[in-house]
Amino acid sequence: MIHDSVRTWAFPLRLLAALILGALWPLAFAPFNDWFLAIILLFALFWLATTAERPRRAAALGYAFGFGAFCSGVSWISITLHNFAHMDWLLAGGAVALLAAYCAIYPALALWLAIRFFRGNARLVALPVLWIFAEWCRARFFTGFPWLATGYTQTHVFLGGFSAWLGQYGVGLATAGFATILLWMLRESQSKRALLGGVSALLVLSGVALAAGSVSFTHPVGHKLRVSLLQGNIPITEKWNGAAISQILHHYVQLILQTPKNSQLVVLPETAFPIFQTEIPELISQLQEWSARNHKILIIGIPEAADGKYYNAAMEIDGNAPLRWYQKEHLVPFGEYIPLPHLLGPLVHHFLPGLGSFSFGHGPYVLPVDGQKAGMTICYEESFSRDVRKGVNEGATFLLNISDYAWYGHSIAAAQSMQMAAMQSRQEQKPDVRDTNTGITTLISPHGEIRTQLPQFVVGTLNGSVQPMAGETPYGRWGSLPYLLLSTLLMLLAIGLTRRQSPSRQ
Repeated sequence: MIHDSVRTWAFPLRLLAALILGALWPLAFAPFNDWFLAIILLFALFWLATTAERPRRAAALGYAFGFGAFCSGVSWISITLHNFAHMDWLLAGGAVALLAAYCAIYPALALWLAIRFFRGNARLVALPVLWIFAEWCRARFFTGFPWLATGYTQTHVFLGGFSAWLGQYGVGLATAGFATILLWMLRESQSKRALLGGVSALLVLSGVALAAGSVSFTHPVGHKLRVSLLQGNIPITEKWNGAAISQILHHYVQLILQTPKNSQLVVLPETAFPIFQTEIPELISQLQEWSARNHKILIIGIPEAADGKYYNAAMEIDGNAPLRWYQKEHLVPFGEYIPLPHLLGPLVHHFLPGLGSFSFGHGPYVLPVDGQKAGMTICYEESFSRDVRKGVNEGATFLLNISDYAWYGHSIAAAQSMQMAAMQSRQEQKPDVRDTNTGITTLISPHGEIRTQLPQFVVGTLNGSVQPMAGETPYGRWGSLPYLLLSTLLMLLAIGLTRRQSPSRQ
């Protein structure tokens, strides 16, 4: 049989095949957007795994796939380590390999569990559940790292229709399920009934996804909000140069003064003002007067010094009203804070002096904007659905993210991040306003569509409007609970099938 032909391959050859499949995995994500590759690559990996003689071999295949995926998919981290931590390329690449080595544990464990505890067709039921649950765990353990999760590949296509109901992990479950149905059809290729059943299952899954994506849980509230997003395009090497601060502040002030008269909200990117608010009281006072005179609200990325602590924050200026703040809560390890500081602090500060000194914010997670509420996130917080939901649970009618991807140069990092942001909009059915230093600055519709964006690495202002939306999606209300319940039911089914499977049919 075709399915058994791979058993004739020497195991090192299968291991190499899994590594290559993993290296191709990022092509399913932005900016390449070959979403169908996610299904094809999972189909191929699961085919390799289900022919493994022992669970540890299946785990090795999963590890090879994961290592290849993360080495190629997040290689942009080495740009920061080389350019700003002054590591040579070999050492920076080694750091990426260490991260990949950690992230690869999760797919390895998923395949080990599937082969160790499930038999026959039950493995095909358990595989997608365990694969996506491993991603769910990866996004939570040790602060979490949600990059390259399967569901994000389907952000703009039909399987993304499950996002408002089950979140991106539910979308990932459908994607992996699609792959295992194809694998089951291959295994049962001698049976016309099985082939017909497989085709029917794929059509039903696709039809349900399309129907699910057509349901609207949110509705317009209030008038459209006219926004101006400032993309300063300040190189990182200048941004944190104390001698350049006056020039940077002047640069952004000029962009603010040039915004259209009808703009109601003007947004500046993460740490656009690279100086504590306590050091520029006169400028802030002048901006408050300008805001009151022009009836515009300003949201500015700026570090906040308060109560002896420092925060990566967004400051809201609304006329002469007291300043309002959003403090970033989910910090980047080794960049904004240092885990085990007494042990690792000296090493980190050797390469990146002064980093790791921010404190964790503690809400609120919305800022009021002209009668509406902006659900705030800063930088990679927008990659975590649970962080975005905090603002939605406080009544956000649109999402607002400020970021700075200049750290990662001309890489795929910004495109990957924008794809994840679009999924957040689709999950919550809320528009998203994204302002970044070097791009991608964009407006995203409640259905995850990119409405308009600025080119990267240019100075510019993106003017547009967003329609705030009230209401909650099932995902916005219950988070991952529906996905976890569905996964539990499928695992119970797999366990039942395994118990009924006779040893002679393994």
